[in-house]
Amino acid sequence: MTLSASTVSKTPEFPSYRSMTTHVVGGLAGVLRVVSLLHSRRYAVRNLGVSVREGVVESRVDCTVLLTEAEAVLLLDRLKRMPAVVSAEKA
Repeated sequence: MTLSASTVSKTPEFPSYRSMTTHVVGGLAGVLRVVSLLHSRRYAVRNLGVSVREGVVESRVDCTVLLTEAEAVLLLDRLKRMPAVVSAEKA
């Protein structure tokens, strides 16, 4: 199967703010691993919310990051590969 020039979109993809929710185990240490990933990869984080509660197995990290759609998929894949991450999805 070949693709013609008319079927391939050549419009550039512009970044927009995308919200994501990540559930982690390990309490504050798990949360810090997620935040460290965002910082070390230099993601442009607009909002960051953390919910760590005593006696609860999972903690929650909510963030809004400036990304293209492809970058959002890559970030979700990176998060899901982390041992402390139970789930990561677009909010």
